[in-house]
Amino acid sequence: MTGRLHLIRLALCGLYLVICSVGCRKDKECPSLAPSVDGRDKFVGQYEVFDTTGLYLYSMEIMKANDPGKDSLFVVNWGDRYNFFVRHEDGDQTDVFNINPPYPSYDHSGKRWALSRVPDSAFMGSRLINDTLRMSYEVNNIAFYAQDGVPFFTWSYREYGVKQ
Repeated sequence: MTGRLHLIRLALCGLYLVICSVGCRKDKECPSLAPSVDGRDKFVGQYEVFDTTGLYLYSMEIMKANDPGKDSLFVVNWGDRYNFFVRHEDGDQTDVFNINPPYPSYDHSGKRWALSRVPDSAFMGSRLINDTLRMSYEVNNIAFYAQDGVPFFTWSYREYGVKQ
């Protein structure tokens, strides 16, 4: 009799587990339709720019720009001298700020310059880290200084743009 009672208890425990597993089963959740985030939004804003010692240099602004087939950012007053577009697709969620201004770049007074990004892994240039844009670039006028009637100039810059 105890063997039979033991078998009945075992069957009731199994039935209980089956009922609990069916009763506690979670309904399927529909995948959420999260709105897509524009990858350029993180860069948009007003920046106060400092050199590597913390000395204030200038302010600049970055805003979204849409050209047919190309999404980009428009930078106003880069280096306190230039306005130009930076290519950054709206779906690109990276923090890379791909500075590649036109050649030649014209400063606010109409002079021509070669402006280029300088790869700098130690400084982590051309990246937005939290709210700080690290900028590592070079400016020179070797191709234009004689025609523009200005002294030759070349310089590498390391600057921090802090979003306000």
